[in-house]
Amino acid sequence: MNSRQGLFEAALVAPPPAPAPGFRDITFHEQRARTLLNKIPGARPGGMAWTLNPYRGCTHACTYCFARDGHTRLGFDTGEGFNTQVVVKANAAEVLRRELRGGKTGDDWVMVGTSTDCYQRAEGHYRLMPGILRTLADHRVNFTTTTKSALLRRDLGLFAEAARVANVLVMTSLGSLDERVWRAFEPGAAPPRARLATIAALRAAGVPAGVLVAPVIPHAGDRPAALDALVDACAEAGAVTVYPDIMRISPGARDWFLNQSAVHLPPHLHQRLAASYADSRAMPASYVREVTAHLHARAAHHGLPRWEDYIYGVGRRTSDSENPRLRNR
Repeated sequence: MNSRQGLFEAALVAPPPAPAPGFRDITFHEQRARTLLNKIPGARPGGMAWTLNPYRGCTHACTYCFARDGHTRLGFDTGEGFNTQVVVKANAAEVLRRELRGGKTGDDWVMVGTSTDCYQRAEGHYRLMPGILRTLADHRVNFTTTTKSALLRRDLGLFAEAARVANVLVMTSLGSLDERVWRAFEPGAAPPRARLATIAALRAAGVPAGVLVAPVIPHAGDRPAALDALVDACAEAGAVTVYPDIMRISPGARDWFLNQSAVHLPPHLHQRLAASYADSRAMPASYVREVTAHLHARAAHHGLPRWEDYIYGVGRRTSDSENPRLRNR
């Protein structure tokens, strides 16, 4: 981990562009999807076994996003094209309802929005998530979703309804409390404090909420004191679990990430990032273990279980509560 006391001067970070009114410069490609649920090969029964993505491309414009790779298969570039060419599966709820009629997912969990954020700006216009949430609740499907957007709070009531009939876990992705890191790497996402407020709002509504501590960005967001403060803030907001993840740079994101790094970051920080990811998409295993262990230890200090333990613990508790022999104990 980086033990430096300083990070980088705020004045040295190029400010993000001013938000465009409406959706100027963003093109939506509406699609009639044939299927929506995708089975994860080798998934453990009762675990995360299905994915569901109503959008491809993302206006959050996170420079490191791994989902940039897949945008080439859609005929778009992985840089600005990923940020501005958004594919919308306009019939998502209709297709999902058809696929779930036969109990397709069973006791497995569905991960909603694994490629791109379901609550990116496009959702404010298309409103696909209310229909998806109602369908999941109607069929009592266990699900999780991850967001960096405060727009999710619009649907708090629907999440609460779903959580009353199935296992639900909403994860907020947050790798740093430092707004300089947010502006430099996640210009279109909600500010860190807004994401913490979303966790608190979910918990107040009775919805389990956790934090994907991700990505931890080497040299920018990995100081031990900063990581401790992040986990402390998540616990204070009411998070039920945290899942650490250290930044990896996929092949499709690499050129864009380094280009944006060179433009928006101080030279010394760009050079350190470029050197760290020169020959590998990930940091050395020893670094990953050290940072992950540090975050897990801080989470344990607050009594927060690891993500895997939380998921399977919920599954066991649900099975026990549905067992007639145990129901009246």
